[in-house]
Amino acid sequence: MEETPEVSRPVLILGFGGWANGGNVAVGMLDYLIKRLGATCFARIDPNNFYRFDDERPVVKVEGGRLIEVLPPEAAFYAAHDEETGVDLILFQATEPHLRWSLFVEIILSVCKQLGVELMISLGGLQDNVVHTDVVISGFASSEQLLERLKQNLVIPAEYEGPGAIHSLILQQAKEINIEGISLWGHCPFYLQGTHLRLLSRMATILTDLAGFEVETDELEKAWTHLARSIQRFIDDNPELQKVIKEIMKSKTPGEAEPSISETKDGKVIYLDDFFKSKV
Repeated sequence: MEETPEVSRPVLILGFGGWANGGNVAVGMLDYLIKRLGATCFARIDPNNFYRFDDERPVVKVEGGRLIEVLPPEAAFYAAHDEETGVDLILFQATEPHLRWSLFVEIILSVCKQLGVELMISLGGLQDNVVHTDVVISGFASSEQLLERLKQNLVIPAEYEGPGAIHSLILQQAKEINIEGISLWGHCPFYLQGTHLRLLSRMATILTDLAGFEVETDELEKAWTHLARSIQRFIDDNPELQKVIKEIMKSKTPGEAEPSISETKDGKVIYLDDFFKSKV
């Protein structure tokens, strides 16, 4: 803890890179909020206790034959204050840890207790049988009242049983200490790889309603409009990908999370960064 931010009943928004970051929904949303809200880092979790560096390798910067810096995986807390609404936010961004999940969660919750967090919202993304024009977000909540608010925002109540991410453990243990929780999941087309800007924009709109702050989304919408044209041109020139998309549209209801079509491999995946490297 580098400093203790002056906050009042802040909302915690958290997201993890790795397995549960389809469409870069979690990390991309946190990056956007940190930038747009001018959030400042006030605490970090020591990565040595939680990450395997041979799996999540440090980023090394070398210039002109000189080693400039070595950056290990980061797990950092940021504080932001929305002047328009007076809402305080704590933003937590990390790669999902490989080791000692219980201790990692304990550290997060200790910060929550110290700062008076009463509501936390976790963000995730998954690959699904949806097309790129769909905007599907599902979720779950720790109370009926919060679940009703999700429904008002057209969030699909989640139905799932299978491998889980650290989000669920955090929300489960948070509930035990009377911190309410929401988990939001963006459903990303499995034929797209990269940041899904339309999902980020929709996620931001939902977050502003749930947490009561303001953030501009015009930048995301304009960027998506440009990117969507490039995606469509690519699809128009790719009959095999057209076939995959038609199969998706007729085989499953949007929001179901078990993709059954495997034809997207070997050249049938659109890499969004190839179209839009300098725009986000």
